[in-house]
Amino acid sequence: MQKIVPQTLLLSLLHLLVDGISACGVMMMSRQVFSNVEANGIIVLYDLLAFGTQPLTGRWVDHGGTRPYGLTLAIVLLLGGALISSLPASASIVIAVAGASLLGMGNSFFHVYGGRFVAVASRHDIRAMGVFVSTGAVGLAVGIGFNSQMLLAVFVLALLILSALHLHMADRQKAAAGLPTCAEAEQASHPSQPFVLFLYLSCLMLVVSGRACIGESVPSLRHSIPSMSPPVTMVMVSILVMVGKAAGGFLSKWWGVRNVFIVSLLLSGLFFLMCPWHNGFVVITLLLINLSMPCTLYLATKALPGREGWAFGLLAMALLPGFLIGNLFKDDATYQALLTPLMATIILESLLLLYMREGRWQVLAVSVVLNILTNVPLNAFVMAYRVTYPLYLIGLECVVVIIEFIGYWLVLHDRNKAFRYSLLCNMFSALTGCLFQILFLDYLVW
Repeated sequence: MQKIVPQTLLLSLLHLLVDGISACGVMMMSRQVFSNVEANGIIVLYDLLAFGTQPLTGRWVDHGGTRPYGLTLAIVLLLGGALISSLPASASIVIAVAGASLLGMGNSFFHVYGGRFVAVASRHDIRAMGVFVSTGAVGLAVGIGFNSQMLLAVFVLALLILSALHLHMADRQKAAAGLPTCAEAEQASHPSQPFVLFLYLSCLMLVVSGRACIGESVPSLRHSIPSMSPPVTMVMVSILVMVGKAAGGFLSKWWGVRNVFIVSLLLSGLFFLMCPWHNGFVVITLLLINLSMPCTLYLATKALPGREGWAFGLLAMALLPGFLIGNLFKDDATYQALLTPLMATIILESLLLLYMREGRWQVLAVSVVLNILTNVPLNAFVMAYRVTYPLYLIGLECVVVIIEFIGYWLVLHDRNKAFRYSLLCNMFSALTGCLFQILFLDYLVW
């Protein structure tokens, strides 16, 4: 770990700068276009390219092995996007789209390059992964809250200096002790059961998506710190997120990845339910939910040796649906409407499992986590699009049954029991939603 510390810190600072440049450039361009639709379109385009393309760019970086093509291409794209965003010509929607595209692709290439480099060079040290991914939130907050041409210029200059320093150190490190190539790592471990690997990665992506949904939908802290401006509050929250991600890696090294992963998701889910009653629960939820970030990255990269860039890319892509669904019910009224049926569902399903003589805490914990990660996004989708047709609702519930079946199966290693638990628990969930609709709501919430 000691040999990779300077490189980890360098790439972490570069992560902050890359996200800061991207956010700053996109916000500057979105302010210049004439309509809200165009401004939102630029932001959505950037998000789709920055996150949605990472599995593809990650596979390309994996194929290049230890060669720094990914970083070089990322710098060129980011410089092009930053230059366009600082020009008056970016007031044209066509030019702005080109700038957002360059920034999105540059961000995509950097993330998979940096994630792969840290994972391989540190021999999959979870502490290094946690530190690397932690700083992006601060860069985004600073770029969004304080965007200006001066800030963009400072970030670009720092990016060039630190990138040159990283490449110089990487060349020396490679000459002293070569890193394993992509082909060598892939030969070290071939998954004998591709279907099991697919289910495993799907569950990790589900957790990442659910984590993004919870993190995006917690009540805002802007009212709890009235003396601070919104940009300052945003930066303070991003620092909290950064601390949670970095601490998750060190805590996992000391206590175990599995323990931190399960406990952080369980506790963050429970505190998430209590957020409406006190702003302190919001802070605790954000801290706890981010402890699991390095755990998912570590588990994914260990499952895909030699394809670390692809592993990072898959999990990054999983953030997109979580962010989108979380934004659907960010307002307090919807949040409150979702809270009561969710708490009732968790209590009923836990009692049902206990009635069926299931006393293992791992299974009970998985039940709570699966409820939060599946029913919350499902409820938000149903409410946002007013889904009331019974066949559509049954189809959505069947999707949840399948997801929970996979989760129980991974813990129980018993397909029959996993299916029985998933089916019965979701029947109770559906009945709870119907009852809640009849008693309290004018629309259907499952």
